Amino acid sequence: MNILIAGAGKVGYNVAKALSGNHNVIIIDKNEKALNTIKESLDVMTIIGDMREAHTFLNIEEKIDFYIAVTNNDEINLISTIVVKDILDIENIIVRLSNTAYMATNFQKTLDINRVVFPYKLSASAVAKLLEFPKANNIKEFPFSDYILISITVKNPKINIVNEIEEDDVKVIGAEREEEFIFLNENDEIQENDLLYIFGNREKIKKCLNLLDTVSPEEIKNILIYGANELGIEIAKILTNFDMNIKILEKEEDLAMRAAEILGENVSIINSSYEDEEMLVNEGVQYSDIAVTASLKDESNIIKSLQARKLGIKKIITINNNLNYYSLMHSLKLSTIRGPKIAAFYEILEEIDSRLLVYERFFLGAKGKIFIKQIFNKKTITSPKEKAKILIIREDKIYILKDSFDIKEGDIVMEFNFSGNKKWIETL
Repeated sequence: MNILIAGAGKVGYNVAKALSGNHNVIIIDKNEKALNTIKESLDVMTIIGDMREAHTFLNIEEKIDFYIAVTNNDEINLISTIVVKDILDIENIIVRLSNTAYMATNFQKTLDINRVVFPYKLSASAVAKLLEFPKANNIKEFPFSDYILISITVKNPKINIVNEIEEDDVKVIGAEREEEFIFLNENDEIQENDLLYIFGNREKIKKCLNLLDTVSPEEIKNILIYGANELGIEIAKILTNFDMNIKILEKEEDLAMRAAEILGENVSIINSSYEDEEMLVNEGVQYSDIAVTASLKDESNIIKSLQARKLGIKKIITINNNLNYYSLMHSLKLSTIRGPKIAAFYEILEEIDSRLLVYERFFLGAKGKIFIKQIFNKKTITSPKEKAKILIIREDKIYILKDSFDIKEGDIVMEFNFSGNKKWIETL
């Protein structure tokens, strides 16, 4: 496919890096230095220019399968879609917008944009999903099925063997244990501090989570958000739809005042230093069921998470903005949610993949991949040669592929692997 990316920032670079191996990628930006840096490491074409000006696109002759506007300026992203559609033959348009106020308008239909990605909304929504599953670290949904994938850190469990969890519609994928992921079988042991991945029926999974983690709160009523930046405010906005007490801790007076104006009486704003433990205890933050660190800097989030743990808060969600910090966060037993830029990056990749025959998803901080394919013909399949776990979803049952299996029309096949190789599932 031919991919045209507007914006050579972090998201634009990562999208180009992910797609340039199998597709023709062109990146446009006014910043010549950023484009030269990208050309040094990626096999892509670059164009120096302003996306709002028609002449920037005049030398592009190919039909474009995807135009992806991911600059840091919402107005430029929107204007560029109007300009580029006048000049080029564009099949699909994806636009990233930071300001969620656009969600209340009809611009997407007016501009004929296929997909709009709101990064702050994505991260905030991921936090909100945890309210249904307070014990979970992360929840992932999939096409073709209502089943979900949940990760949970095992803490003082009441069940210790995989087959105590598994049912016809619930299967254990595996566990990250001492920084190594292990695909688990039905008789394998579950250990303290395992990061366990379970796939299947959401209601049944919800029941077993309480047996796997007897430490974290079973219900979330009081939530503390570190940071009154755009992300902190967006998280608070979403959570006000639930019956809970929300506090935001912000040391900068101007940010605290702005948050108070936006959120009103629904949220308590504490304007205090993060290090002033006496003040925090007086404000009762130690009684929070969950703390969310919402800085866009991972170093800051890690420090605040450890401070929250010291205060005695049992459940801590750490926003992860840079995948290089993912392993450190997990080694510290911190639950992570993708930050806005990482969330936008994966949302864009998944949107592009959704147009192909095999859907792709990521897990374990993007170390692992999940491939999903709907089956249209009968066939006998055998296990792939590489290390992987294969699930077959048929109606309300989940089967694990061991040696061979007769798949039929309507089945959903899922492959979990760490090579990123999808050749096996593509042949089905």
